[in-house]
Formats: sequence, structure tokens, C-alpha cells
Amino acid sequence: MGDICGWGEGRGPDTPPRRFGIYGGTFDPVHRGHLFVADDVRVSFALDRVVLVPANRSPFKADAGASGAQRFEMVRLAIDGLPWADASSVELGRPAPSYTVDTLRHFRACLPDTQLFLIVGADALRDFAGWREPDGILELATVIAVARPGSALGVPRSLSHLIEERQNRIVLYQTASLDTSSREVRARLRDGLPVGDDVPEQVVQYILGRGLYRKPQGE
Repeated sequence: MGDICGWGEGRGPDTPPRRFGIYGGTFDPVHRGHLFVADDVRVSFALDRVVLVPANRSPFKADAGASGAQRFEMVRLAIDGLPWADASSVELGRPAPSYTVDTLRHFRACLPDTQLFLIVGADALRDFAGWREPDGILELATVIAVARPGSALGVPRSLSHLIEERQNRIVLYQTASLDTSSREVRARLRDGLPVGDDVPEQVVQYILGRGLYRKPQGE
């Protein structure tokens, strides 16, 4: 099943999970905030596994600073030792841009009897109606929208028609902590500043060894 589902390094489970979380993003770079959210949602929603899926290129973000292959490798390094986590390169093997509905169809095809949960940031709900086939996404998976501590929880009015048609397919969840951002990590690395514990050490060593996110010479 590992090759079919794009588990990356064949870390996929021998038997299909019953409840499976899919956490997509640029992960440029992956940091402990990502891992915290994945684990927090896993525990709170009784998910058997969570797969982190680096995007080839999000249609809502500018080009990533690291290549797709580098971002996938950083995710793979970050989850090393986490028995509940997987990394998938499925989006990197498709032509850009990345569309969530295509990724969900991929996992539905290889996990036909598994309940799928899509993990997104709550701010993504503002644009959700403009995503490709939002109704198809809600047909394939339950969306767990994760909000920062103290953020107001609510579903945008633009999604009211989708909510009426698919009850309980969007769940709002407030996580305990979500302070780190990839933008902040990139800024510190660009300025030659330490990132502390915000990034797993094996990922930091990978970044430094390849000179990622450094300020271009002459600036």
C-alpha cells in the first residue's frame, strides 16, 4: 500500500487506518508548530495516522523558497521517530499547481474504507468557496479547521450553502498553541539568527548543510 498511496519512504501502515488525517501545506520549512497541530488534532479527533503532504505549488501562495524535493525531505526528517506520522510526495509528482480535491481523491482511491479528515488553518475557510470543487472536498473528507489560540471561531457566510448541504463536514477546532510560522523561521535563517527549538534539529542541519533560506550575497 505504501507505493500506491505515496507514503514517501514506505512508512505506511500494513493495514489501512480507520480514521486518517491529511495535513497539506507548503512546509517551507516544516517546524514544530506543524508537528504540534498534527499531533493535537490526531489525539483530539482519535485519528489513527496523519500524513503531511508538501504542496507542489499552492495556487494561493507564491513560489516556495525551497524545492519540492527539499521540502519533502525536511518533512520526512521532521517526522522521524513519530509512529503516527507519514510523509507523502503525491502532490510533487503532479503538474503544478496543487489542488486539494485531487489529493483527497488520491487517498480515497487507495483507502476506500477509511474516514478521511482534511486538516487546514481556520483562515483558509475565507477562501474555501473559491477552492477547486469545494463541494467535492466536503464529499470526500471532513474538514478540520484549526484556529490559533484566542482567535474567533466561525464559518464564513460564503460557506453557508455548503454547510446546509453537508452537515458536520466542517469542524472548527482551537488548538492550544500555534505560535511559530514558516515565514518567521525563514526570516531568522536569512539573517543568520538561531531558530531555537522551533525547528527539529535534524531539519536545521539539513537547511544549514544546503544553505537554504540564506540571504543572497551582496544584499
